[in-house]
Amino acid sequence: MARPAPAAAKALKIIDLLVSHRGEQFTISDIARRTGSSLGSAHAVLAVLEESGYLARHPARRTYGLGPALVSAGMAALEQHPAIRVAAERIGPLAAELEADVVVSAGTPTEIVSVAVGGTGSRYGPGFREGERVPLTPPLGLVFMAWAPPAEVESWLKRAPEAVDRDRVELALTTVRERGYALGLATSAHRALKGTRAEDRPATDRDVWTWTASFDDDYDLPSVDPEGEYDLGMASAPVFDADGRVLVAITASGFSPGLSGRETVRVAECVRACATVVTKQTRGRFPG
Repeated sequence: MARPAPAAAKALKIIDLLVSHRGEQFTISDIARRTGSSLGSAHAVLAVLEESGYLARHPARRTYGLGPALVSAGMAALEQHPAIRVAAERIGPLAAELEADVVVSAGTPTEIVSVAVGGTGSRYGPGFREGERVPLTPPLGLVFMAWAPPAEVESWLKRAPEAVDRDRVELALTTVRERGYALGLATSAHRALKGTRAEDRPATDRDVWTWTASFDDDYDLPSVDPEGEYDLGMASAPVFDADGRVLVAITASGFSPGLSGRETVRVAECVRACATVVTKQTRGRFPG
């Protein structure tokens, strides 16, 4: 395993903070507090980021915001991943159709990152914001792991909190592969976050997300009774790249309580259809 580079990690935390707070600028004190750095350390990193053009400093207010160098970086990234651009264009109409929050998210080895948000927000959900991160920890990430290589799945499963039933998670992975989407019930964690505005949750403060370690009720929804009622927490479907890997996921959440089984399936199929269109438009390949 590569040795950690503290300065690089601090720089990424600062960029993540500014990406997830679009249009906002922060003083050096704000940045140090929100990223858990000392003032001296933050000052040194900010100087390098400003000099390189990744951050810009307001001359009068002495606040920092995103710099012009990140624009070209973002455009280059979109050129390499056109599915993200296409998905971002399609999630707005999907959010309006479902009256839900919809997000395009990408998986890293250890986290799930929101890269595009559609819709104006549901009154039943906590909302999403670009740049927000959550740990890729079971049972989160079913739609990313369902088609992942066995070694990646095993590494993911090893990060599961003790409260999570491994056998149940492995069964959930099989279910996701069979139907092409993941369904999750609204857990106590979802309900707790409903009262917290997305803009009030610092994306770089991982302590906010320690709730993933204590799922005290059902999360996945392995089967749906058409006559039943469900407090649906999320419906998520994969977008595949040219190699048949999950590039990003399209996830809808924030549904009104007590959806019928038929409506639950309809929601899931709408999300899957949207992801399927994006896969086809960007010449992705569905795994055999």
